[in-house]
Amino acid sequence: MQLRAIFLGALLLAGNAWAADAAHADAAPSHSVLVGGAVKAPRELDVAALKKLVAHDTGPMDVVCATGAVVGKVSDFRGVRLTDVIDAVGLDAQGHKDERRMVIVARATDGYVVTFSWNELYNTAIGKDVLVAWEKDGKPLEPHDGQLLLISGKDIKTGPRHVRNLQSIEIVRMR
Repeated sequence: MQLRAIFLGALLLAGNAWAADAAHADAAPSHSVLVGGAVKAPRELDVAALKKLVAHDTGPMDVVCATGAVVGKVSDFRGVRLTDVIDAVGLDAQGHKDERRMVIVARATDGYVVTFSWNELYNTAIGKDVLVAWEKDGKPLEPHDGQLLLISGKDIKTGPRHVRNLQSIEIVRMR
């Protein structure tokens, strides 16, 4: 129960941070993503390294902000599944079911943070559509997005977990 409260609190904070969208305009551009925390082999991955993993496309989608307003329409994002990125570095599971206590924290260069639970990524349909993307509508991302972003395509409101200028992915073991 305590883990659920912590996770829900983190989601609330992430949702509130989306309201400060203007801060994204001043964010330093991302060039790579550092994957660390409770992993076997922390790594920094740039676009070239990510392109060595299996690429996926989202297909057409709306970017819907927390208020429910459509703030953008995208024909396609191209990237790799967040689960494939995590699997590439390997979770440092220390016991039976340890990974089920893990939370994945994605952070932008401006400090914007979103979270996912291990169960959400690996045990629901949402996980298949959470991408670390390098391309939008057949072109490299625009400068304000950085070279990498994260998008959760199956969310009802896709905006709150749309991380421009993706800087890091941290695996946090909750106790």
